[in-house]
Amino acid sequence: MIAAKPTTVCSSGAIRKQAAPAAPRSASSWAQPARRGAVVVVRAESSQSPVRAAISQVAINIYKVSAMLSPQEPAQSPLWAALKKLDLGAVSAAVRGGADVNEREGGPGGDTPLLMIARAGHYKYPPAEIPAALVKAGADLEAKDKAGLTALQVSLLSGWQNIAELLIKSGASTAGVAAIKPRLTCPDCKRIVAQYNL
Repeated sequence: MIAAKPTTVCSSGAIRKQAAPAAPRSASSWAQPARRGAVVVVRAESSQSPVRAAISQVAINIYKVSAMLSPQEPAQSPLWAALKKLDLGAVSAAVRGGADVNEREGGPGGDTPLLMIARAGHYKYPPAEIPAALVKAGADLEAKDKAGLTALQVSLLSGWQNIAELLIKSGASTAGVAAIKPRLTCPDCKRIVAQYNL
């Protein structure tokens, strides 16, 4: 067994742990395993597969770059501009500056920031960052969209299980989940519904 020790890596403003070899190896030893039948044990910090996490990170980075290059719409509030650019620092600054975390985009019929994130999903909005910041800042977990769905219902229907789980753990009402249960297509969302007996 080859031991691995965790190292801290900073990427996109988020700190995460990665496994690194315990001892340095020569260039020629990387081509050959340390010993025939050696097993490398690396523990993942989440239930997400490493391949899915890597693909997710690539998509996040592509979206962030394109969002940063997009011009700000003149009528956007600082909070919505920060959300569209996926800038956690700017979102936090807007919230500290008194921004309304339940402000509807484009007027009364539009989405709240939390509804938008629940619809767009975690490839664009990592759950550990902006959605959690909005929930912590007091975003209304029960705000409804034009169709009368809450952020929890929207995230389950959109297939974003990690956002749904964040909302459940944050105290979102699960009363409306039974009504959308037959429409769920995401296996992970179905698992969450079963896990929490919704």
